[in-house]
Amino acid sequence: MNAAPPNIRILVAASGTGGHLGPAVEIAKAIRRKEPSAQIEFVGAGRPLEEKFIDAAGFRRHVISIAGIKRRGLRGVFEFFAALPRAWKATSALLTDFKPQLVLGVGGYVSFLPVTLAAWRGIPTWIHEAELRPGMANFFLCWYASKVSTAFAGAKLPNMKNVVYTGHPLRQELKSLQGRHVTDDAPRRLLIMGGSQGAQAIDLTCKELAPFFTERSIEIFHQCRPENVDVVADAYRLAQTRHRVVSFIDDMAAAYSWADVGMSRAGAGTVMEMEAVNLPAIFIPYPYAQGNHQAANANTLVAKGKALVVEEGAHFKSRLQSALEKMFTREFYRQMFLKPCETRSLNAADEIAQGCVELARSSISV
Repeated sequence: MNAAPPNIRILVAASGTGGHLGPAVEIAKAIRRKEPSAQIEFVGAGRPLEEKFIDAAGFRRHVISIAGIKRRGLRGVFEFFAALPRAWKATSALLTDFKPQLVLGVGGYVSFLPVTLAAWRGIPTWIHEAELRPGMANFFLCWYASKVSTAFAGAKLPNMKNVVYTGHPLRQELKSLQGRHVTDDAPRRLLIMGGSQGAQAIDLTCKELAPFFTERSIEIFHQCRPENVDVVADAYRLAQTRHRVVSFIDDMAAAYSWADVGMSRAGAGTVMEMEAVNLPAIFIPYPYAQGNHQAANANTLVAKGKALVVEEGAHFKSRLQSALEKMFTREFYRQMFLKPCETRSLNAADEIAQGCVELARSSISV
C-alpha cells in the first residue's frame, strides 16, 4: 500500500496594498483547494490591511518589520538599513522553524528577504509580478527566483529565463459577472475607488464635483480614504447627490454588479477586474507610481477602447468632468461597452497554485 504524500509547507510573503495582498490570498486559497492538507503561512510587515486580507481568510501571519525605501529619500534608506539586521535574523529564524518547501513572493519590499534567503538555502521560490512594468523588488528577485509569473503578457523583466505568463489572480466571485449585457438606458451609477487605501486627489475632486453628479442624476458609490469619509459624504448630502461612501468595500462583486461605470486608480488588479467584468472605466493613474506603471496598466484598456485616462495635474477637475460627461453619454458608453476585448481569465490563481504545488513537491522528492 502506497503511503500518502507528505504535507507541503508554503510561506507567502505579501504586504502593502490590496494590490499585493488580494492576489496573494487568492493564490493561497487556490493552493488550499488543491492541497487541503498544505500548511500555508504568511509573512507581512504589520501593515493595517494585512488583517483585513490575511487574517480574515484564516491564515497564520508572521510580522517582520522592515520599511521600503522608494520615494522616502535618505531617511528611508537609513531606516531600511537600520532595520535590516533584525529583519534578516527574524526571516532566517522563520525559515528554520517553519521549514517551507516553497516561498512565494507577491511583490513589494516585504517579499525581498524571504525569497532571497530561501533561494540561498536552496528552497524553491516563486514570485508574481502584477504590473506591466516590474516593481523594484521583483526587478532583482527575478534573477534567482525558481519561477516568475506575470499578470500581463507584455511584462518585461531583466531576466526572462524562468518567466511564465499566467494572468493575474482575481476574485473567484467575479465569475458570476462575466457576460454582462448592456441595456438601452443611459448609465447612471458610478463606482469610485482610490485603491485599497483611498486616493486624496480623487476624494477631494469628487467632493467638488457633487453638484455636477446631481445635475446629471448620477448615483455614487465612493470608496475613499478613512479620514475623508465624513467630509465627502457631507458634500454629496449638501448637493443632494444620491450616494454611499465607505472606507473599504468588502463585497467587490456586488459593487461591480451595481455599477455602470468605474472610476479609479489603475493598479493591475483593478484594471484586470474592470476588464473581466466589462465595466467601462475612467482611470486616474497614481502620479508617483514607480516607472509610471499605473498609466501603463490603464493604457492597455485605452488601446482596446474600453477606458479613458485622466492624469492628475493642471485643470484636473475640469478634465475629469469632461471625461465623465463623455462617459455618461448613452451612445459613447454603449460603444465602449460593446467594444471587443480579451476575455480575462479568472483561473490565474489556480494555474499559479498548481505550479507552486508541483515546485514544492519536487523539493521533497530531491
